[in-house]
Amino acid sequence: MKNSKRAIYIVSFFSMILLGGMLNSCQQDEFAYAKVGDLFQPKFVLTAPVVKSNSIAVVWYKVNNAVSYTVELHMDNYYSSLFKSYTITDTQILMNNIPYKTQFYIRVRANSDNPKFNSQWAYTNALTEERPAYASILNKVEKVNITENEVTATWIIDAQNPVDSISVAPAQSKELPAIGRKLTANEISKGEATITGLEKNTLYNLNVFDNNKPGTYDKPYNQVIFRSAGPSAETIIVTNGMDLDALLRANNTDPAIPEGTEYFLEAGSLFKITPFTISKGFKLIGGTQGERPQIEMNGNWNIAEGSYLTALAFENIRFYQTIDASYFMNSGNSWTLGEISFYNCVFNHFKRGFWRHQGNGKYKEIGSLDMSYCTFDEVGGHTGPYGTFAFGSAGADNVKSAVFSNCTFMRDYYQTTDKNRNFKNLFDYGSSAYPIHLEYQNITIYDYAYNRSLINLPSAVGSTLIFKNVLLASACGKVIQSIAANSTTEFSNNYTTTDYLLGASAIKGTELGISAQNLFVNPTAGDLTIKDANSPIVTNKVGDVRWLP
Repeated sequence: MKNSKRAIYIVSFFSMILLGGMLNSCQQDEFAYAKVGDLFQPKFVLTAPVVKSNSIAVVWYKVNNAVSYTVELHMDNYYSSLFKSYTITDTQILMNNIPYKTQFYIRVRANSDNPKFNSQWAYTNALTEERPAYASILNKVEKVNITENEVTATWIIDAQNPVDSISVAPAQSKELPAIGRKLTANEISKGEATITGLEKNTLYNLNVFDNNKPGTYDKPYNQVIFRSAGPSAETIIVTNGMDLDALLRANNTDPAIPEGTEYFLEAGSLFKITPFTISKGFKLIGGTQGERPQIEMNGNWNIAEGSYLTALAFENIRFYQTIDASYFMNSGNSWTLGEISFYNCVFNHFKRGFWRHQGNGKYKEIGSLDMSYCTFDEVGGHTGPYGTFAFGSAGADNVKSAVFSNCTFMRDYYQTTDKNRNFKNLFDYGSSAYPIHLEYQNITIYDYAYNRSLINLPSAVGSTLIFKNVLLASACGKVIQSIAANSTTEFSNNYTTTDYLLGASAIKGTELGISAQNLFVNPTAGDLTIKDANSPIVTNKVGDVRWLP
């Protein structure tokens, strides 16, 4: 027994020697523990940055051994859109002369003399204030003033708001150059200028400036967006009798078919489609040499998870649904869409909603949404309607701009006499905190959104709502259900009939004192032509101008 115990002790002793040698060896190889020299993460002095006008101040405590600090301003909360970067030695920074009314995502890092030991980022965010009042003198660009490689801009001549230069800049592509120049004396006197050298079929931002103003972001007046003319990457002619559904589905997954392909639909044709999940942008353009083409839908579009679509466009088409719980778009995925446009389209029989987002926290971004000369008629009627535009991604919806002009919304309890089955809203932004530019101009609303609020922007701090030249001939509820702090509203030249029971004062409007039945030729049959050519609706060009006699 003693010998066996002795043997165990000897084995244990040699094991300890071997283990000590192994530990000593590990200290000399790559597995040895390295002393950590990382700097501490900066800690902010204040709970939030200080914002004044278009300046942001950030202060943090000194980090020992830091040789400098890097401060980054980003345009998104994923920190993938860098606006500006600063490297400084102080523990505070004033970032001035940056864009107004913009949500910035800020991060600060302590830098070591050896970049290997730089600290982790510290994160915060801030929203710059609304730009002080300035003149909106630049006019919207009409299609007649746009060609493939040039645009003619016009503006209001005002001695108090001089213009000395003009520019167009690509709205999405960073590769294409911006074009800008000083205006000639003749152009300044006429309030009109033409810019040449544009790329075909490209989205542009147009600005005119007063360069005598000192601040960079105080120089421009209001901005307008337009798309240059020209064919898409590819145009496919679709004639009556062709299978549009099969064609769209096949090309959606065919890598040889480019993004932005245009499908030109023969006038007077009828197509039946089962909408699918879109993975690349396209355009459906209806011919104008006859009745607008019709597309019968038995489902709703979706967009593929993680997709980036440059554009979706629909022009001169009548769309109608054949299923009960129907939408045009209903998506619970995450994606980015550069622009979506609807022009001269009619939408019928969408019973539950038109454009709906869902999916808790599923981020969806739309750069610009433009709808003009469109009509919603005989929609709604479902027992659980969501409305015209309903954004329900639990705050993850980011619509930068939505502009509606010369549109009609009417008769929204299709196939039922129960007006409570109506479309619930025009635009419900849900709980999104991303600021939006929302605009309704020259809109006619008749027998729509009964007893419902039209617009809901409860959380989008710093948004803009423009509501002008609107004819409200419906027993709607409040125009605005809720609007977030620091938002700007503009109401002008709005009119109401006696059907709108809340009165016109809330929208700075004028009460006509007559009903829709007396104002329109035959509203119950869908004819909203103004009866009286001397009506203020006609003389002031209010509502959808297509109804003016």
